[in-house]
Amino acid sequence: MPLVRLYIRVLMQLGPEMKLGLLLVFTNLALAVAQFVEPWLFGRIINVLTGAQAGGGKPTMEQLLPLIGLWLLFGLFTIAAGVTIALHADRLSHRQRLQMMANFFEHVLTLPLSYHTNTHTGRTLKVMLDGANGMFWLWLGFLRDHCAALVALLVLLPFTLFINWRLALLLVVLVIVFAVLMAIVVNKTARMQDSVEGYHSELAEHTSDAIGNIPVIQSFTRVQAELTHLRSVIDRLLQAQLPVLSWWALVSVATRASSTITVTSIFLLGTYLHLHDMASIGDIVTFVGYSTLLIGKLEAAVGFVNQLFMQAPKLREFFDVIDTIPHVQDRPNAVDAGRLEGEVVFDNVTFSYDGKRPAILDLSLRARKGQTVALVGSTGSGKSTTLGLLHRAFDPQSGGILVDGKDIRDFTLQSLRRNIAVVFQEPMLFARTIRENLEVGRADATNEQMMAALERAQALEFIGRQAEGLDTIVGERGRSLSGGERQRLSIARALLKDPPILILDEATSALDAATEQKLQLALEEVMKGRTTFVIAHRLATIRNADHIVVLDSGRIVEQGNFDELVAQNGRFAALARAQFMAGTSNTTEA
Repeated sequence: MPLVRLYIRVLMQLGPEMKLGLLLVFTNLALAVAQFVEPWLFGRIINVLTGAQAGGGKPTMEQLLPLIGLWLLFGLFTIAAGVTIALHADRLSHRQRLQMMANFFEHVLTLPLSYHTNTHTGRTLKVMLDGANGMFWLWLGFLRDHCAALVALLVLLPFTLFINWRLALLLVVLVIVFAVLMAIVVNKTARMQDSVEGYHSELAEHTSDAIGNIPVIQSFTRVQAELTHLRSVIDRLLQAQLPVLSWWALVSVATRASSTITVTSIFLLGTYLHLHDMASIGDIVTFVGYSTLLIGKLEAAVGFVNQLFMQAPKLREFFDVIDTIPHVQDRPNAVDAGRLEGEVVFDNVTFSYDGKRPAILDLSLRARKGQTVALVGSTGSGKSTTLGLLHRAFDPQSGGILVDGKDIRDFTLQSLRRNIAVVFQEPMLFARTIRENLEVGRADATNEQMMAALERAQALEFIGRQAEGLDTIVGERGRSLSGGERQRLSIARALLKDPPILILDEATSALDAATEQKLQLALEEVMKGRTTFVIAHRLATIRNADHIVVLDSGRIVEQGNFDELVAQNGRFAALARAQFMAGTSNTTEA
């Protein structure tokens, strides 16, 4: 995205603040006009004074008062407008920065799991913070300085030709030379800054990755190795950044030098023109004032271009994420599902992650209301993908999934997922209190309802050991709890939701044998009257399932109940024999 287009898009993000933004723009326009008129009025006052002196007399107050009054009036307006702009520009920019962060956060939460699988969390967080902060500084700069500077340079500067075209021409030439120099620097450093931002992203990813795996780093004594890698990224970042800084240092020096050069040039040319009766002393004073004013505007313009240039890669990344369209969206006429009964049908469903190799191929399956259906198969056989399609983590390329006889794509996403609870293999807890984690399942749950769900999930024992009870903070991803405790808490969370459809994705894999046996009894009670899908590697946990589906490479290769599949003496039977023999062997050895 070109810089100008990027800048315009940033300004258009003001949204509900646009009216206030436009008001501040008009105030900036008035301020630019006032600042432009001040030197001209001062020059006219000087002309009145020198004209009277040349005639051997003195100017009258009638001649001076209107000019001095206007000059003071414009000066006071400049002060008032500057204060108004400073106050409201800051507040507007801060409000909208936080709003853009909220918008980005909301959008990211709607993006498909495939996006999050391929994008590092640290990078996403960096893009959100850097992008919102970049827009904040550009909004603030535009409304406080850049708008008036652009008006002065692009609109008001040509009007100086009507005052004294010779002096004005010199000003215009100096501004053009400076603009060309800045364009050269931008062109030289554009690609360099993109690579710099790439290193910043790598830095964010690496630090986030390392901090998220502190136990592994300490256990495997990786502190020095991680630090060495981080310093390597920092060295490469500096190698890319320093040339950019050098070019912009050159612009900064040129800006300061141009101030002296411009004022001196105006004074020398003005003196020459005055001696040849082509410029008055007032004209010289006016253009010295203009040169000082325009140099200040040029410095503001340099700051603006430098800031835009430095922020551009961050803003492009921000808008790239914002422009990412979720693959799974509500259809235009999607309806609220209400409370579903829970009859589920997969009708010739085919799905592929990459469009080449199918993860699910022509899968047809029916689960009646209240049934428990187990999915069995080796890793990569399509079990999790099948159930991901049910709660629309992604949509199939062909075929359809029906709940209560209606295609799930005809329901709104929110209402469909409200009817489905998932207990993931990884508990995925928030770094919040136990109570807040349970409220994810049901926001208005009472203490009694929470304790009942915890009891059914065999979790009351470890809750009782927590000093703060339900108000205990469980740490990032629930790290203050054991694996089994985290899983029991996530099961209680799903039970609180009380959905007609329940998905258990290896829900008991992190539990010890004794706890698993207790939990299995509780789950069997909870699953009554509820359509339940179970993904299980340990076949003993699905002994009482109503229907078992064996998957291989996304296809159903066997199906039936436990005894029927064992009697078929096929893939499931072989797997069952291997597991039960291994269990017997382990028992004997023990």
